[in-house]
Amino acid sequence: MPMKIFIALISFFLAVPVTEDPQPVQDIDSAEDEKKVTAAVVAWADSVFYQHVEYKFEHFRAEYTDEYYIMVMRANMYRKRVDELERKKSSGLYTKTDAEYTKELSDLKTAWNGAQKEADNFPQRASYYRVHFWSNIFTNDGITVYYEHIMRVDNDYKIVEAVENSSIGKKSEATKILYKKDVKGVGNR
Repeated sequence: MPMKIFIALISFFLAVPVTEDPQPVQDIDSAEDEKKVTAAVVAWADSVFYQHVEYKFEHFRAEYTDEYYIMVMRANMYRKRVDELERKKSSGLYTKTDAEYTKELSDLKTAWNGAQKEADNFPQRASYYRVHFWSNIFTNDGITVYYEHIMRVDNDYKIVEAVENSSIGKKSEATKILYKKDVKGVGNR
């Protein structure tokens, strides 16, 4: 009896079509936002720290607004409909006339371009961006220490929060970051 159940289960799982894409789907391409955020963080660090070198970024996260997400998903939906219509036509599954196809394709492309333009120009894209910023920062001991700051950046790419999270290489608890404002008469670098 257990063998029949096992065979039935195997048959069931083999008969069920897989509809999920095995790779994770990224809803919004945040590569351009990430570049702008990291540039803003480096500019901030250049203006705040006396000296810092060899920086890197980890754990970038964009907290997009619901409104922006909806705009992007709408544009993606039109793009998928264009792709599907073109696929149907090229495979011979489109049953309407060539004139109907041309009009339908034109209408969908117009809607797609309009939705994409709206998304690209949407003013309140993100509630905030967050990234971990690591850099060797000059300290009051005369050495550089590898510090991690968790940065929060607003929709206009302005730093709204910088929290020192960890450090590697401190001599003692008295070791502190040397800020430009702390150095007088040396000629800030």
